[in-house]
Amino acid sequence: MNPKDAFIQAYYAFRKTINLNRGGFLPDLDKLVWYMLMGIPPVPADEDSSGEAAFVAIDQRIAILKAVFVESNRDESDEFLDKGLRTYDQAAEMAKILLQEEPGDPLSRAL
Repeated sequence: MNPKDAFIQAYYAFRKTINLNRGGFLPDLDKLVWYMLMGIPPVPADEDSSGEAAFVAIDQRIAILKAVFVESNRDESDEFLDKGLRTYDQAAEMAKILLQEEPGDPLSRAL
């Protein structure tokens, strides 16, 4: 399967698990960071063993989560949507920083 089709399939698989009629909730930054690091939702880059795959996976997860967030909150204000999308961007940035930590770093030991 080509990468584009695999990504679209991952999007629809995750989308089916979400109640799109239940909007009005902003994402929680800390939970999002942990979702990114735990591999939720599964994405095509999870199957890649290259060094950059974990970072690509975060980008894929964020793209899926942002799309579902906008879709489930389509009736909310632009300000609300922008705030939520910024939270997703922050979560991706924080997750990538955590991935770059050396195993001996105090933060890594705490995790």
